[in-house]
Amino acid sequence: MILKTGIFILFTLIITISLAVLQQKINLDFEKITLPQLAPAIAFLLTVLIFKDLPFSVNFHFNKPVVIKTLIAFVTPLLLFGISFFAGKQAGLNVKMTENLQSLLPIMLSGILIGAIAEEIGWRGFLQPTLEKKYTILIAAIIVGAIWGLWHIGHYKNGLLFMSGFLLFSVSASIIIAWLLRGTQFNIIIAAVFHIAINLGFAVFFKSSLSDSRLMLINGIVWLIPAAILSVILFMQNK
Repeated sequence: MILKTGIFILFTLIITISLAVLQQKINLDFEKITLPQLAPAIAFLLTVLIFKDLPFSVNFHFNKPVVIKTLIAFVTPLLLFGISFFAGKQAGLNVKMTENLQSLLPIMLSGILIGAIAEEIGWRGFLQPTLEKKYTILIAAIIVGAIWGLWHIGHYKNGLLFMSGFLLFSVSASIIIAWLLRGTQFNIIIAAVFHIAINLGFAVFFKSSLSDSRLMLINGIVWLIPAAILSVILFMQNK
């Protein structure tokens, strides 16, 4: 298990850097699609090719419970980003909602959709279920969230405070997703919709101040509150 996850993470890192360089070389607009988002899915496929006995956990099955959880997955990130936005305003931060969203969304939607599915195939389609073979759901979710957050190497330039807030957010989001995925055989629809809502939340509420360290820290704390509650639930259920 350690070897499989290690190779997956190594592949993801190498492919991410390669795709980032390629995107710069061909001058592809980041608003349309961010090529490095494809890295987790490509790394997953390469890992499957190496380990022939690796079980596929990518599940697109659709039923009533999945519909309910998908709706929750879409609403929850937008609600939490909204709370973070207004908390930032109350704290005196210069934050404002994106004004030209109607013109941006048609351009961004295809990239958001493709990127969200590609990432979740790797993070929640492979890494989460693989780690759950050795660890509890909660521990696996924390590990995935930390790796997911640290993988966003483009954010490092914003400093330690920003990354601390971003890691709080990514780990908290990972715990919430893991809770939603229980009993669904790691349904990619739920995970991808949650990820799409995250990207939309950033576009709507944070686009004008995406590098603001204080806002990201506030956002991390806001996301930590429901994640902490769910952590207690998951911990108690695994006792």
